[in-house]
Amino acid sequence: MSETLLERNVKHHYLENNYNCAETMIQACNDTFKLDLPAFAYRMLSGFGSGLYTGNVCGALVGCTSALSLMMVETRAHDTEHLPYAQRLLVRNFRNLLGETQCARLKAVHHTKEQRCLPTCLLAAQAMTQTVNQLQQEGLLKQEYDFSKWMTDEQAKSE
Repeated sequence: MSETLLERNVKHHYLENNYNCAETMIQACNDTFKLDLPAFAYRMLSGFGSGLYTGNVCGALVGCTSALSLMMVETRAHDTEHLPYAQRLLVRNFRNLLGETQCARLKAVHHTKEQRCLPTCLLAAQAMTQTVNQLQQEGLLKQEYDFSKWMTDEQAKSE
């Protein structure tokens, strides 16, 4: 199976830029979905790495949640009817692929000394892609986030 553009962007930010899981996911989502975030916005997620550096909720999930919120919310959460559904869908997809949402428990399964949390971030990218694709199919996400923009060159050629 070929990697998606989101997965490629995850690898770039995690391996080449040495960002933590939360920083990686928000930057990879920004690049993939063309969110136009200013550079300082990435730093707001820095403290969410390693589950808030306490092993709590996975920073990769926080990064995906932040990107999905930005994609859906125009003013505030309380004015965004489908945001709770979208976030529950993301968490469900994340849990289905990774088995857990807590950093400490995820590290026991997906973390290695060599790759650190890259496997977690790549699975988070799959959960994000799955979620955005489903929301798009259900008509709950703006057309500007068309799934074809997230495919790699190889995937686009094969379609």
